Amino acid sequence: MKIAIVIWGVQNSGKSSTFKGIVHNYSEKQITQMRRGWQRLFLNSKFKCLKLDSYFFPASPTESETNLENYFKSPNFMPQVLFLAEQINGKNASNTKAFLHTNGYSVFDYFLSNTNGRDIWDRFDNLTEQMKLKARADEIIMDIRDFIKKNQII
Repeated sequence: MKIAIVIWGVQNSGKSSTFKGIVHNYSEKQITQMRRGWQRLFLNSKFKCLKLDSYFFPASPTESETNLENYFKSPNFMPQVLFLAEQINGKNASNTKAFLHTNGYSVFDYFLSNTNGRDIWDRFDNLTEQMKLKARADEIIMDIRDFIKKNQII
């Protein structure tokens, strides 16, 4: 079973920052810049054997002007947990959706608002950044935990 977490938003809306918040809150790493690659996330900080080796793709296929097939050509290199950013109505958005569906991913979509507001998915400012990023990370990880329980994966 494969899971894809897709953060949708316009350019510079906080997609990569959301991923950085997940890594900051659910791994033992402190990163300054989110880069494409593997990250180990812990589903429970007290019981570290519950971990997700996850592949992060913070630059959307639309922004990087490439299709996901170009990165995941080999069936041996198909992450079970994929965190992916994509632009709303981006030119590669339909290709991204098709790739995830064709490769059997259960997709969790999260949409970042382009307006200021109180919701965790609204834009953040200096005062609300840490709180919103933590709340987003918690919601995404909780959804993954619920998916694992519901599907009796462990």
